[in-house]
Amino acid sequence: MILRLIWESIRQYAQVVLSFLLEPVFWIMFFVLFFQYKKLEEIQKDIYGVVKYKKKDMMASSLLAGILGGMAISIVITVVGITFGKLEGAVFLIIFSLILLLLFDSHFICLSYSGGIVSLISLLLGYINTKGIINISEIPILRSFLNFDITAILILVSLLHLVEALLMYFDGARYPVPMFFKKNGRIVGGFILTRFWIIPLMILILLSLTPIGGDVIPTPDWWPLIRPDGIPINVNDAVFSLTPLFAILGYGDFTVSKMPKQKVKESSLSLFIFSVTLFALTVLSMKIYAFKYVAAIFSPVFHELIIILNRRKERMLESLWDYNYDGIKILDVVPNSPAEKMGIETGDKIISINNRRVNTICDAKVILDEAERYLWIDVEKLDGTVRSLEYYNYQTDIGSLGIITIPQDDAYIPLMDLDDTRVFKRR
Repeated sequence: MILRLIWESIRQYAQVVLSFLLEPVFWIMFFVLFFQYKKLEEIQKDIYGVVKYKKKDMMASSLLAGILGGMAISIVITVVGITFGKLEGAVFLIIFSLILLLLFDSHFICLSYSGGIVSLISLLLGYINTKGIINISEIPILRSFLNFDITAILILVSLLHLVEALLMYFDGARYPVPMFFKKNGRIVGGFILTRFWIIPLMILILLSLTPIGGDVIPTPDWWPLIRPDGIPINVNDAVFSLTPLFAILGYGDFTVSKMPKQKVKESSLSLFIFSVTLFALTVLSMKIYAFKYVAAIFSPVFHELIIILNRRKERMLESLWDYNYDGIKILDVVPNSPAEKMGIETGDKIISINNRRVNTICDAKVILDEAERYLWIDVEKLDGTVRSLEYYNYQTDIGSLGIITIPQDDAYIPLMDLDDTRVFKRR
């Protein structure tokens, strides 16, 4: 029986993905991703001088990861039996997310904000309408908010965040873009971590409490575990339909104190805890109505709190990349450069070139100008071990290593302030 549910969800999901390309909402989301990744390309040109991660590659991997994530959550929804009564507010979630993205910052595209806002508006308007303060049902622009299933919206938000946490863990650090930051009056290095995923998924919508004609898939006696508000415990004869739904998830972060992969794993754990807590609060609200308000407020407030605490932590922790006088700390390497070919990596520290000690980038330039067409470089890894690397080019002069390191001053570099990570400041 469980295997039949899994197979049916996969089969239906394949049809949803194929039909997704014909949906106008897909193309809206597609162009949102296109312009976001285009901005990342422009940042790369400022840092590397070339584009290291092309937007077509970033978009292709985002789409593939989103499809896989959507399939995973669709199988869970079907097998566990997380059912919904109605989801009229789903379109509003996407609209509010896009508005917040355009007005504020990329991380506001997250459904925790739009889901919480839409739910809270619906709850407050319902309260006003019930108390007779204002007859909301006579106001066309607000009337639709009265029909929203808050439980369905918030459960959906929690499930999508669970998917986002998994996508972050496995895919969030795929394209880290180096950036320079202003921290306590000093220039430090770090990385921008930005990923977006278009998620096609399927949800179970209640069609009828009595049997109707058509193909029926048998389910276990305990199924479904999560029922719509007001639905009786015994729903053996109820009929649910697998209905397609589309969402866009975004992850926007930065790190100056940790390697990108480590930072992403820590952030994904925080988001996982958030999603589980929101799910628990929403399930509890099915028994105690007041918890609908609690869950609606918790969704945007605690998600934003996670981000605020994360940024505060980055300001307080010691920077992993800063300018020093005992070696050259590597933030990143330019694509196809000598540094990349010889195996220099992010976090390495160059301590000698051609058996001559280097303390600053100026020391390295002097040695490189004198070098012929062969280099051997000693680098200190993050774990303290020292490795010797070699590079030769007998056809042309070596010229530049192609490393991205921390400059002494902020002239002519793109710079972000840790107190306002939304604003790029040109110097």
